[in-house]
Amino acid sequence: MTESAVVGTLRDRGVVLFGCFSFLFSVLSQRIGLHKYESTIANVRTEDDTTLTAGFFPNFMQVAKLALPTIWCKEFIGTTVFILLFLVKSILRVILSKANGNLLNAMLRGSREERIHGFFNALMLRTALTLMSAVSSGSVEHLRSWLIGCYRVRLSRYFQRRFFSNLVYYQATVLDNRLSAADTVIATYCGEFAEHFAELPYYFILPFFECSTSLIALTKEVGGRVSALACGAVVISVLLLQKLSPAFGRIHASLLAKEDNYRRVLTNDLINVESIAMHGGGVYTRRKVDAQLNQVKRSLDFVALAKGDFDLLEVAFSGLLQTLSSIVVFYGSLQNAKKSLNDIYVELQYLQDLNDSVKSFVINFREVSHLATFTTKLAEFDTTLDSIAKGTFIRSMGNLPVIDSNAASPSRYTHINYITHPEGATHFTLFGFSSLTLATPSGQVLLSDFNLTMESDQDWVIVGENGTGKTSLLRMISGLWLPAQGIYSMEKSVKLLFAPQHSYMVPQCTLFEQLLFPQVPKTITEEDIEYFREAITLAGAQSVIDLLGGMESPCVGVDLKNTDDTYDWSSLSGGQKQRISMARVFYHVLKMRHSQVIPVAILDEATSMMDETEEEVLLNLRRLGVRMLSVTHRDNVIAHHTHVLKILPRGKWSFEPVTSRTPVETKVEEV
Repeated sequence: MTESAVVGTLRDRGVVLFGCFSFLFSVLSQRIGLHKYESTIANVRTEDDTTLTAGFFPNFMQVAKLALPTIWCKEFIGTTVFILLFLVKSILRVILSKANGNLLNAMLRGSREERIHGFFNALMLRTALTLMSAVSSGSVEHLRSWLIGCYRVRLSRYFQRRFFSNLVYYQATVLDNRLSAADTVIATYCGEFAEHFAELPYYFILPFFECSTSLIALTKEVGGRVSALACGAVVISVLLLQKLSPAFGRIHASLLAKEDNYRRVLTNDLINVESIAMHGGGVYTRRKVDAQLNQVKRSLDFVALAKGDFDLLEVAFSGLLQTLSSIVVFYGSLQNAKKSLNDIYVELQYLQDLNDSVKSFVINFREVSHLATFTTKLAEFDTTLDSIAKGTFIRSMGNLPVIDSNAASPSRYTHINYITHPEGATHFTLFGFSSLTLATPSGQVLLSDFNLTMESDQDWVIVGENGTGKTSLLRMISGLWLPAQGIYSMEKSVKLLFAPQHSYMVPQCTLFEQLLFPQVPKTITEEDIEYFREAITLAGAQSVIDLLGGMESPCVGVDLKNTDDTYDWSSLSGGQKQRISMARVFYHVLKMRHSQVIPVAILDEATSMMDETEEEVLLNLRRLGVRMLSVTHRDNVIAHHTHVLKILPRGKWSFEPVTSRTPVETKVEEV
């Protein structure tokens, strides 16, 4: 052996030793880090990618039926075409590998003229096959993205409709807090599930077709025995890779939980910035948010470590399989000395395709872990919606007539004893409470043995110390809470109109739509616009019109051909918001003036920020014949009512008439 050969041999052995040492060192160091982290997330409940259990499949079928409800839906047809394109793509891959071999053969065999002729023929054929493969791949990608969009919209719409039906949304987020992250589920988790669900055929059916076509082609080239040995080696190697893969399911679920916690903390802080500023809590808040962000960063670090470890194993096993492929092809060439270079190339290509296809199964199991995580969350969300809807909180009114088909008043869905006043009667009961006990959802009694009637010619104001249950009584009257015991009765023709202290401003709408809320009329008439203008005047909200640029402003929205719904209503002052809220009440009062409906305004400190316009607004309500049920401590507001209900500590209560009521000088002209 020459000196250069000896040096080359020593160099090669050094490379081999260094490669083995660096591989072992990297694997051991990554495994130690992953083992430490996985011990901290051992209790994370998820269906891991390497240990999918039977518990995953019922949840998966539950959510899958929501996304794909019938074989006649457009998504099912799209999925069928999606799968057929996989078969076309797999066949084209095998044909393309054969065409590459023919191109190589044309380059090497025959005379110069034969090689030129054969090369260009083979090149044109391969180009045509490449274009066909491009069409197939482009169609697959288009359908994949289209299916993701379809599934996402279907799931989000389903959960939105269930969440906002009846009073599910109120109980689930306010009373028992079981669905505090409903926005994340509907807006994010539905999209994540849709992406992985649409790609399930891509994860497994496409590799299956590719494996099958490559194996058939390989058997034709090298025989069944050799191809079976090669296939067995590939499967064993891939199964080992799967066994050694990190626990991506638990790692991903842990990261998702940390991100949810961080998002909730940050959102809460952004909502309460004024309170934080008043307390000088900026530094404290920043530290808390930083602590949550650090937990997210730690999870991200281990996700990166897990992905690096998997990629290391994947490349190592790919190299091992390439070695096995070379041995198989070399063994075949020893058995058949007549094999050409292009035959060997095609066999190697088929083996590589087989290797890649089988390996795709393992790689795609990582995505199944993500699918399992989002499947569990959506299934739990759906089950929770079921349990809330089947609970005792929400009860149907049966066949009671609906006064306004557009209204979604809580009283339509809550168990209330509806009463009907005699025809032609001018004095009758609006609200009745008989041996009633009112308690918070946690069980704290606010009112006990409550017996009272509120008549059609009375306006009541509720007073009491903080925490005694004033607003809670309004919640029960409006149908948000049920009495713990006793009977709550309400006149069937009553229409409740709400104006809370912190006025609700509907996002993404015009001022006209603000006043129409919660109605969504199919058409707008000139009469509706006139009611809108008068409601603005009655509520003293002209300053809001001026701020928006006048009645013709697109943000006002009375011209339906020129509207702008991008105004930030949260930027208004508290007084301006209260004026809009009262204008909303006036608009609906004006709409029902010629009906048999009795408007009752529920006012919870609804005019406290109006300053000089407050008195006139209250007088306008009385001039229009609106009955008032208010919560306040201010004497000037109490003076517009006929009776005072005092809620006392420990469930006690009393009432008395208002002795000095503010007179109403004039009536508002009939519309």
